[in-house]
Amino acid sequence: MKKCPYCGKEYPDDVLRCLIDDEVLLGGESQVSPGSEEANTPALIPTQAAESEVLPPTKPWTDQQLRLFEVVLVCVIAFGGSILSSGRSLLDGGSGISSMGSFGSGTYTWLYHSLREASALGLLWYVLMRRGKSFSNLGLSWERKDIVRSIMLWVAGSLAFYGVYHAINFSSLVAFGHKSLSKNVGRILFGGGISFITILFQFLNPFFEELIARAYVMTEVKQLTNSSTKAIIASTVLQTSYHFYQGTTSAFALGALFLISSIYYAKTNRIAPVILAHLYTDLIGTFSYMFHPT
Repeated sequence: MKKCPYCGKEYPDDVLRCLIDDEVLLGGESQVSPGSEEANTPALIPTQAAESEVLPPTKPWTDQQLRLFEVVLVCVIAFGGSILSSGRSLLDGGSGISSMGSFGSGTYTWLYHSLREASALGLLWYVLMRRGKSFSNLGLSWERKDIVRSIMLWVAGSLAFYGVYHAINFSSLVAFGHKSLSKNVGRILFGGGISFITILFQFLNPFFEELIARAYVMTEVKQLTNSSTKAIIASTVLQTSYHFYQGTTSAFALGALFLISSIYYAKTNRIAPVILAHLYTDLIGTFSYMFHPT
């Protein structure tokens, strides 16, 4: 068998190039028999100019280096702006800066971020395709029991969220300014009104966050470090990092919810129930503000 030096996909010995990225395959048995005409043909003698211009072969990136680069690239494109905005809100003492950026609120904002999230998912699809994989390799498949599993996961995540939220409030570990910001999340997100595009975004966002911040990051970190614990921590910290615009109390409480989802995915390698549980949370928050604006 021959192997592609870039994506690692194996091919039969008679295949010369990778069908995915067109790289020359390495390894395998020689296709030229000792007594064949090709074996008796003398090699071409390079010209003197060619000999003087021979350069040492460049060392290609290892598979581990490429995987690490791809993970960082996908995460920066998907979450870099949100993390920057969330960090600014945290450093400003909870001044109410939205993770939606500086575009304000309304239909334009939802369209802008829908395009951003769809583009990030497209990038993830391309990265997976280059390695001969798809979303199904991240655990995206559907079963009837996923509805029940997602409801149980949503209940467990909600209990974790409110448990940590009230524990932080009662302990007075967070300044009042950060606590009060949590009450204004609905105004920050939906102050410009809720339209049809807003509702569509709520269906897109769970796929965006859970496929990238959860399934992809955890899968890659686990393969790079051979540690499920590190994969759980990496995903939870990443997803928490861009939610500080909701206030420190809510961000840490959401971190507990994200931890529950990360543990579930690590145990089952199924992302569909996590996506559905996330969808319930987003839709409940959206419709709650629609009927009871604060």
